[in-house]
Amino acid sequence: MRRTKIIATLGPAVSSEEKIDSLIKEGVDVFRLNAAHGTVEEHVELKNRARKVSEETREIGIMLDIKGPEIRVSEAKIRFAKDGDLITLGPGGDIEINREEAYKVIKEGSIVLLHDGDIAIKIKEKKGTLAIGKVISGGIIAPRMGVNIPGVHIPIEYIQKRDVKFMERIKDADFIAASFVRSAKDIIALRKEMERIGTEAKIIAKIENEEGVRNIDEILEVSDGIMVARGDLGTEIPVENLPAIQKELVKKAMMHGKPSIIATQILESMIRNPHPTRAEVSDIANAILDGADSLMLSGETAIGKYPVNAVRVLARVAEKSEEMVTNRHLEELQGTISECVSNAAVLLAKEVNADAILVLTRSGKTARLISRHRVSMPILAATYSKNTLREMSMYWGVDGFEVPKFKFADDAINSAIKMAEELKKVKKGDLLVIAGGEPSGIPGTTNFVWVQIVGELLARGKGYGKYKISGKACTHGKCDILIVKELDRKIEGYKGIIVKSKIYDPGVLEKISSSGTVIIAGTGNVELEGKEITLDPKRGLIWR
Repeated sequence: MRRTKIIATLGPAVSSEEKIDSLIKEGVDVFRLNAAHGTVEEHVELKNRARKVSEETREIGIMLDIKGPEIRVSEAKIRFAKDGDLITLGPGGDIEINREEAYKVIKEGSIVLLHDGDIAIKIKEKKGTLAIGKVISGGIIAPRMGVNIPGVHIPIEYIQKRDVKFMERIKDADFIAASFVRSAKDIIALRKEMERIGTEAKIIAKIENEEGVRNIDEILEVSDGIMVARGDLGTEIPVENLPAIQKELVKKAMMHGKPSIIATQILESMIRNPHPTRAEVSDIANAILDGADSLMLSGETAIGKYPVNAVRVLARVAEKSEEMVTNRHLEELQGTISECVSNAAVLLAKEVNADAILVLTRSGKTARLISRHRVSMPILAATYSKNTLREMSMYWGVDGFEVPKFKFADDAINSAIKMAEELKKVKKGDLLVIAGGEPSGIPGTTNFVWVQIVGELLARGKGYGKYKISGKACTHGKCDILIVKELDRKIEGYKGIIVKSKIYDPGVLEKISSSGTVIIAGTGNVELEGKEITLDPKRGLIWR
């Protein structure tokens, strides 16, 4: 099962229910609505279609990507700038931008970049509100091109009217991707506005400028995750520094127990071509090895010629890359009870070689904290909240499913195991480490960890043999598993033997089991006559 999550951007290339359904079936976990393009009405329609299709397949998260305090070309009187040309920036100049605040901070020596750095202008002098610059890297200039001014803080209010309009109309988004986050203050301002609007979406801080990198720790403290938006980030910092910064940002997110997303040019070549480049495949693998929770496709799905194939390729490469990821050693989180319980669940699961970790969660927090450990076994997360189910779609390795709400933990556990069996996520005999809270259903009360087998546990003892065997048990006659009080010699004709006595010679039992017979010894007087049972020698368990 693939553990890394896939985010796909909806757009003209994937606007129909049929295309959306195809993307889900190929492995998309979260759909992104990019507010930088299209009208709010168009995005509301896309969101509604995605919700409708996901209800018929599986729950998919919706992420609204707001523009934030971006700077763009508002008017371009010059259409092409050659290297060495002198051009003016400002009201009435060759190029006008949409933020007056930017004119105030541009100074002699500033570098102004357009369109992800394709066009570069070095400012030579200022004359009032006009800046005169020399083109050092030319190209075609057009309205709506993005503008970056590396190393310059532009005092713009974070909350923008267009963003508020989108959030008001798409209040049921599961995530808000906040563009151009500079500090914790931006997240706090956004959260206050979201509270006023009435949306409880998780905030994903997009790190795409130097300030955001510098303030990453405080941003992680107040946000719910980060996105490494390599497009704008790569224009704000020297491009050779980008790989190290990406690794550091992902590492910081893992240390805070928050998810991270790698975005921009994941499979850029597949916008036009049916196959990826080898460099893109290696880039994906390295992002996963760094510890990214999710990878995001932008133009590849929104406007690309091969959107479904792009998701298929990403899913394949991710699954193969994950074979190199598991069993990573991480520092344990310290602080809350939930953090301590998540550490204990992971350590216990490794110690007992559990088949899965089952989390009973209201808010998804414990599943998120366990996810950061990158365990080799599945992380199953049972919740009665649809919102939580969709939010967990971004957590690495977490396989969420819905269960009824129960007041007491015992009822919740039994219901979750039964549902997991029906969904074929677990099977009889699987050993589960379970983490949850008592009383059930109250967020933040994760306070217990225990081990439970799927099925009815009948007895425990010391196991001898290599493999599980199943069959009918008897004390005499014809059956698969023989029940004896003591065993001091080899007995032929049985797949397994149960020794009731707690006094036995290990050497004798090891010798007998070496021929293929499975033995569970020291069970005591348990009633197993005539029952169809399974012997698990590795764990010393008898169950049905």
